[in-house]
Amino acid sequence: MKMAAGKLRSTPLMDVAIGSLICGLAALGVSIIAAGRSWQNLVPLVFILVLLVIAGIFGSKAGILGTLLAALIFASFLFAPTRSMSIASDSARSNLGWMLLVGMAFSFLFAPPTSGFRRH
Repeated sequence: MKMAAGKLRSTPLMDVAIGSLICGLAALGVSIIAAGRSWQNLVPLVFILVLLVIAGIFGSKAGILGTLLAALIFASFLFAPTRSMSIASDSARSNLGWMLLVGMAFSFLFAPPTSGFRRH
């Protein structure tokens, strides 16, 4: 890690890992809190705000991977039947689809700009 202007800078791969981990942990925590509540179907739509913040801080790759990870966690642990990728509720399935679509789009739109071109 490099020190520049008094700030600790991390590698892009570490940013992706940290941002994705935060999304996954937040999705798991929200799933535990919201399970069985009347508003659990709305969780993916509200979670878009978390994805927006993660993409804004850690970049588009972290936002995309975090979106996918959160969708897997919600499908597996929040919506019935649990521990399965199928979702019985039409509204929950629809809201999860909207979270995927908007979360990925926002990851590109709100990610910090990259500096310069990369050579391969």
